[in-house]
Amino acid sequence: MSNKYKKKTIDLNMQLSKHISYLLYRYDCVTIPGVGAFLGTPAPAELDIENELIYPPTKIISFNAQLQSNDGLLANTVAVEQQISYEEAVRLIHKVVVRWKSILHDGETIELNRIGKLHFNSEKNVVFVPKNDYNHLIDSFGLRPVKARKIDQVKLLKTPPKVIDFHNNQKNQDESNSQDSNRNPFRHVAAAVAAVVMGYAGFMAFNDYTQDKLIAQSTQLRDEAKQEVQQAVFDLGELPKLSIQTIPQEAYHIIGGAFAVESNADRYLNELKEIGFVTAKKLAPNSHGLHMVALGSLVDRTEAIDFLRQVQRTEIEDAWMLKR
Repeated sequence: MSNKYKKKTIDLNMQLSKHISYLLYRYDCVTIPGVGAFLGTPAPAELDIENELIYPPTKIISFNAQLQSNDGLLANTVAVEQQISYEEAVRLIHKVVVRWKSILHDGETIELNRIGKLHFNSEKNVVFVPKNDYNHLIDSFGLRPVKARKIDQVKLLKTPPKVIDFHNNQKNQDESNSQDSNRNPFRHVAAAVAAVVMGYAGFMAFNDYTQDKLIAQSTQLRDEAKQEVQQAVFDLGELPKLSIQTIPQEAYHIIGGAFAVESNADRYLNELKEIGFVTAKKLAPNSHGLHMVALGSLVDRTEAIDFLRQVQRTEIEDAWMLKR
């Protein structure tokens, strides 16, 4: 093995958790071939009454050791990141998986940054402990818990209302005005000047009123003429048909496989239709160039999950769900 290949193996061992974390932002299922799959389930915001905190919506990460088939998602991401071929990326992931299994059998724990920890229980089954201080829901990216202080309603009700004595306030105001009048001998002069100004303003307001009335009459005549034109009947002949394109609604797709080669995806699609999946279809390639084949697509999330579980029990146990 070349030194370059050894270096890539070491780098992948340190960065594999970063690739998985990145994919969990975009997908609800990320499979590590030979180990299992990490599943992301969106959860609503949560109120922590004891600590007085509101946590933003999140994605709960779980682990399923039964989903071990390679769907190509992780390998394609590693290939793009490491700038190597898809086949070489598969071999590098396999080497890391072998090392992980050795660590688990030795009774040690595998810690994946931002995701959680993996270890064996007494029955040699993989146990996953998620890391709850990191949020993989892309809609909540950058959001942090906010303080939610509880309002003491009993204390609020016991606080006596503030009473305002309007009589005393008016009396004090009159006394203040009287004192100001005595102190300011020019106040009467200012009042006379204000009266003249107000009279001139009233004259200008009357002129404005006359102009506004003329404008209103002119506007009414134009509106009546416009209404007559709108009520007229015109023969425009046969109008062209209007075609409206609606924006497709986001749906949940049950994925049976993802392929780097499009011809393999086409062949798999034909096989699905032959065994009865008449609604199977091929989705547009994702940003990694993978051609995903969906067994069916549903708008309702609950119905999509039920369909996924039925498919996993009867036909394809490593099928997974994609929201697009």
